[in-house]
Amino acid sequence: MQTIWVGTLRKMRSTGNNPVSYFLADGWWEPENRVEDHGLNQYLGRELVLRFAGKIHCTACGRKTKKAFNQGFCFPCSQSRAEADICMIKPELCHHGEPDNPCRDESFAQAQCFQPHILYCSLTSAVKVGITREPNIPSRWIDQGATAAIPLARVIDRRSVGLLETRLVAEGFQDKTHWTRMLKGNAEESGKREGLVTGVDPAAGANLAEAADRILVRLQQWGVNGILPESDRVVHRFSYPVQVWPEKVKSFNLDKESEVGGLLQGIKGQYLIFDSGVINLRKFSGYQVDLAVAPS
Repeated sequence: MQTIWVGTLRKMRSTGNNPVSYFLADGWWEPENRVEDHGLNQYLGRELVLRFAGKIHCTACGRKTKKAFNQGFCFPCSQSRAEADICMIKPELCHHGEPDNPCRDESFAQAQCFQPHILYCSLTSAVKVGITREPNIPSRWIDQGATAAIPLARVIDRRSVGLLETRLVAEGFQDKTHWTRMLKGNAEESGKREGLVTGVDPAAGANLAEAADRILVRLQQWGVNGILPESDRVVHRFSYPVQVWPEKVKSFNLDKESEVGGLLQGIKGQYLIFDSGVINLRKFSGYQVDLAVAPS
């Protein structure tokens, strides 16, 4: 086996080509000491081995830790850094301005939270609603393994768009991705095959356009400002470098197996798909690894 990359895991970088191009990106906490990104699409159909060196370093401060929290933080950083706060996962719980529970970092809040966010619907394992900062389009959709997405509204800040998403979920729209279904193929086909529904209408199945129309009706009824003009509510489509979809999904865990891999059959979302199992690289942010490939 030939070692082709040594570094610290974080989420893969992607570009929205057809199919999507993926790159290993170093998560070492000091940007000036990171190794160069390394393209992965070129290894489809080849034997790869990912080896965990047994060391985990916080992607924020570099501290050595036995366990990573919030996808790459040591425990102290998970308790103090703004990007690890609960409102990053549940924006409707934003506590900015509360005197007894102030924001962890005002500059972070202004740069990240008080910026325009996009409310969208996408097709991952089925139709779902979601939110993201405007600059994160289309990478957010790719990270979730979406095969299609439609932006619906531009909202002034993170908390406001989070409250909208929560309200839509209460109306019956889904906001989660079933990751094992997402990895078994495109939702359009798996939805028809398995009878998946959007949570809004059992007859809708994986019909993204119909779900978008239903969401727009709700937004208009609620008097939401920032609904995008029809010319901007276009479908963005993505295809992924997958040669074979897994029939059964077995997940690798670097905490239990220091060496994982097999024949690389595809990449989707943040998952490497091997003939022997799958691994979510983002889940193991902060883990020091090396990647090796068998001779061609």
